[in-house]
Amino acid sequence: MASISLKETLYPSRASAGAELGRQLAGTITPPTVVFGITPGGVEIAHNAAEAVGADFDVLVAADVDVEDVGVVGAIVEDGDAFLDPDFEPSFGMLDVLNEGIDQAHRTIRSDQILFRGQRPIRSVTGADAVIVDGHATKPWRLLAAGIWVQRHAPARVIMASPVGTLPVQERLRARKY
Repeated sequence: MASISLKETLYPSRASAGAELGRQLAGTITPPTVVFGITPGGVEIAHNAAEAVGADFDVLVAADVDVEDVGVVGAIVEDGDAFLDPDFEPSFGMLDVLNEGIDQAHRTIRSDQILFRGQRPIRSVTGADAVIVDGHATKPWRLLAAGIWVQRHAPARVIMASPVGTLPVQERLRARKY
């Protein structure tokens, strides 16, 4: 009797997900292009997508803003401000917990910058297409925080990409014209 796997995967590996994403991006981007992987899940995928289209690659270090007893309510990318869920309305009593979540995200970013980039500065996107890749877009906060961060650096265009994403995330990104 043949066995059937109950768990089917969309992609055999992160590398293959990135290569497929690169093939899909090929007709959309114009040089110069920088493909950014959001840490941690988007890095390997973005690297392979960049290779597939012959684009530059870099890393955007991100961290979730996690509030005790509430969960993830936003994200921070690099030296940017916290991007919080606009539907999250913390009570006055939650402000200390929210600030601790933001402080923890900043600490995570500082340590991850050393891990993922070392002392190397981030690539310039001025006048270039910027593609921001997350590994799986089940929450929009990292992508939106990354989009705001990248837009501050004068790209020609910002494109969001992920091999897997939920419909609510896609709708939030489209609402912001990504």
